This record gives sequence, structure tokens and C-alpha cells, in this order.
Amino acid sequence: MVWLVGEVFAGRYELLDPIASGGMGTVWCVLDQSDGDVKAAKILRQSDASSLLRFVREQSMRIDHLHVVTPQSWAGMDDRVLFTMPLMRGGSVSGLLKKYGALPLRWVGLLTDQTLQALEAVHAADIVHRDIKPANLLLEATGNGMPHLRLTDFGIAAPLDEPRMTRASMVIGSPGYMAPEQWQGADPDYRSDLYSVARVSLELLTGERPSSESSGVDLSALRNEDERFNGFLDLLEQACAEDPLQRQESATQMREQLAALDLVSVPVPPGEPIVIEDEFRHVAALANASPPAPDGAPTQGSYATQQTGGTDSGQQTRVPSSTSVLGAQPVGQPPTGSGTSPAPPSRAGSVALIGAGVLALVAAILLLVL
Repeated sequence: MVWLVGEVFAGRYELLDPIASGGMGTVWCVLDQSDGDVKAAKILRQSDASSLLRFVREQSMRIDHLHVVTPQSWAGMDDRVLFTMPLMRGGSVSGLLKKYGALPLRWVGLLTDQTLQALEAVHAADIVHRDIKPANLLLEATGNGMPHLRLTDFGIAAPLDEPRMTRASMVIGSPGYMAPEQWQGADPDYRSDLYSVARVSLELLTGERPSSESSGVDLSALRNEDERFNGFLDLLEQACAEDPLQRQESATQMREQLAALDLVSVPVPPGEPIVIEDEFRHVAALANASPPAPDGAPTQGSYATQQTGGTDSGQQTRVPSSTSVLGAQPVGQPPTGSGTSPAPPSRAGSVALIGAGVLALVAAILLLVL
């Protein structure tokens, strides 16, 4: 199904502007008509067993941290599922690279540190992200200020205490950023994420995307007389070691090494200032044209909606005293505390689709277990 601007998903989420499209679905800027807020929403392309498993998994990866994007709510309609997240108005680090190319050392150090802060929380929850790359590092719209990064997309993340979602022979991740052991189908390891962070940092430093043809790095040509710059290269070279045992043991250790370099005090060289603008200013008029739905309004065409917590604003979240992971609600479960009630299916066929989806999901889980 092709979604169009102006359509309303599950009687609640008005599609304002497409943001991105991937193998598993599309990401939209949407207006939540229940509260009038503009949010980001991922719509799965098809609700087969594999997609539903990944959907449930991503919904369960709910880590409350100021450098992690937290899913907020989900809805289902016919054979599609959607979940919302805060809208990161500054775009992504990938877009920043396209606009400015190689970034100053101070910026690279700050973005690296914020990514590692996110991974500290993720790894503390016994989760390996497995897909650290510029496109999954989103930015607040900070204007002329320093960047504020938030990690997103836990679709292929791996909880260490749950069954594997792929067979050992399958390679999962993004070429160029994947650690060598990921190519070999090894079990998830925190140090694979550290490898990916280092590859991203090198791209930020040089403006050149890492090659997918080789997992090794040779940084000798980049070295100069700046001790802190060379120290940063040493840190990245260790994290890029092909043997995971030769890398840093944790994101915390890597952050400590980075802090010792004091890159935040490195002056930004003169030239064009880096500005992280609000990339979604153009949707404001569309959002203002649609008034919020009245409280208790039915969600026509939806078989289920569910609030999953988190913050409903695009601002940074409060950092709790301890990291928490909140479990996802099963697809199709009635909402609790969302202020809305699910309406009957838009047509009888949706009942069959839901039943088929649930059966496929159960079958897939049994296959994984057996």
C-alpha cells in the first residue's frame, strides 16, 4: 500500500511528510490528532511474522536516556502497524555530513561521547544495538549551539537473554560499519557496537564513508603533530581492532579514554559555522490546519492503539537515576491509560488479517525456540 500526504492512520495519525524509506517500512512526520503534537512515526511495510517480531522487539527497547529516542505509542490498522517517536527536528548525523563534510575535532569528540553515553544505557540493559551508523544518530535542532545527539532504530538490536532473530549464517547490520564478527554471524557482543562507533567517528573526522570491502583501518596517513588528534586516532584504532578482545571493554572505558583527551577544549577552526536547523518547519502550517481530536474520540479503522510511555515532546528527556527498560504490549492488546478506546475493525477482513498475523507470529516464535 502506498501512503499519501493527508491520509489518517488508525483514525488518529495524519501523515504530513515522508522522512525516509527502508527495507522494513517508511518513516513519516505525523500529526497526532489526539493531542495536536507533531511526531515521527514508522509504518511497517507488511505485517508478516518477521516484521511483527521486529516491531515487538523495537517497541520493547525502551531506554529512558537523554541520548536515546524512546518510542511513545503504537497503532494497528488492517495489515499495517505504526509506532510513534519524538520528532528529532535537526535531522541526522548523515545529513550533517552531507551538508558540511568532515567536522571539526571538537564536534567529532562531542558526537562520539554522546553516542557512547547512549550505548552505556543500552548495554546496561543487556542490549546490543548492532546498527550504529550516521543515519541512526538523530539531532535536536540546536541552531548555532553544540549538537545534541540521540540514538534510534532498535529494529535489529539483540537482547542478550532472548532467542536470536536470525540464523547464525545470516549477516545483519550495515556494511562499512559492521564489526568483522558480525559478518561471520557471531553472537551479539557489546564490543561490536564500539567498533561501529569508531567507524562512524572516522567518517565524521574525514568526511569519507568507510569501505565495506575491508574491516581493518590504517590511520597512519591521518596523523600529524597534534598530540590530542593523534591520541583520538589511537582510541579509534583500538576500537577498530579486528579481534574484539583487543578493543575497549566497554563504552564507559572508551568514554574515559576520550575524556582524557579533553577534545571539548579544542577550538573550532574559523570558517563556515555549523548550524543544525529545524528541518521540519515546513510542516507547521499543515499541523496547524488540523485541530486536535476531542477527548475520547473513536479511532475509526484501527483495531488497536496503545500508549507506551516516554515523552511526547521533541525535547530531551529527563535522565533517570537508573536506566529502565519497559516491556512492550502485545500487538492487538486494548489500550491502557491512553485516553482512547479501540473501535471495531474497519471491515471484517481485518479480523482475518489479525488472526493470520498472530498465528504467523506464534509459528515464527515456535520455529525460533525449536
